[in-house]
Amino acid sequence: MFDIENLEEKFNKTVNSSEWKEFQDKFNMCDDIYVLGHGGNLAIADHTAVDITRLSNGQKNAISPGSGVVATSFINDSNFDQWMVNWLSCRTAVRNPSQMKRSLVYGISSSGKSNDVIKALQWASDNGMQTALVTGHPISTKIPNLTTILLETKYYHTCEVLTLLLQYQLTHGSGRECPPIGKNSPEELEKLNWKSNSVRMYAFPDENINIGVDFDGVIHKNTKGFYDGTIYDEPIDGSYEALEKLSKEYNVIVYTCKAKPDRGLVNGKTGIELIWEWLEKYDMDSFVTKVTAEKPRAVAYIDDKGIKFNNWEDTLKEILYLRG
Repeated sequence: MFDIENLEEKFNKTVNSSEWKEFQDKFNMCDDIYVLGHGGNLAIADHTAVDITRLSNGQKNAISPGSGVVATSFINDSNFDQWMVNWLSCRTAVRNPSQMKRSLVYGISSSGKSNDVIKALQWASDNGMQTALVTGHPISTKIPNLTTILLETKYYHTCEVLTLLLQYQLTHGSGRECPPIGKNSPEELEKLNWKSNSVRMYAFPDENINIGVDFDGVIHKNTKGFYDGTIYDEPIDGSYEALEKLSKEYNVIVYTCKAKPDRGLVNGKTGIELIWEWLEKYDMDSFVTKVTAEKPRAVAYIDDKGIKFNNWEDTLKEILYLRG
């Protein structure tokens, strides 16, 4: 009988370990995931990156240098040990410190001696990124804050198959469903991930799980208006407590004109980057799911300039009143 090393037992042991919980927490908090491996593990890494993005419906942006064109180009420019560092450096060149902190470099190795992967993890740690390694054998290199998932496998095939299974556990552990065969369209994924039966007929499921919150004048005081385009003011009183409470029941989506793509850079940064930096400064970034210029589908909108619609007669009177 072909030896698969008690695959189910190893899977259960891994996902019930303290190291796995630490890895899952890092995965859940991060927006960008960089998955690295070489040989057969590069194929696993590429597959993993695709499914992380797909099964999250784009809530997580995962990427792997899975193309032979990419790999050989970077190897030719440097050497085998250094190519992943150079790829990762290029991929994160325009990321600010806040974005780097919310990025995970996820390495895969069967032997624990994959120098290209290990050097990339060292570089990521040095540059403020989250790091994790799934490996069949122990590694001797000490990397600060590296979460190491040791599979203790004997064969390459066991390590590769187990690693791919574990990627689906990461998705499951982030609150997303792994679909049955034939039920994997974006619409069907949303239905699988919807946790309530109160959606009205023909509506999108996220209509009742999102809440839209305007930024300026609702979260950010904005006492001087646009001013110089920076986010210069303090939070409005009660913003922290309100977002914290809302985030326990809804996806809080911040919508703002500052996120419009035609808005010029301010101090070399987009409006979305500036808002995330500000949210992190005031410890509110963990309450917010997304920052966008688009009005999201939502159960309600909280906006300092909104007019509550009941009928057109009263609405037109309100607008005329605003005009003075």
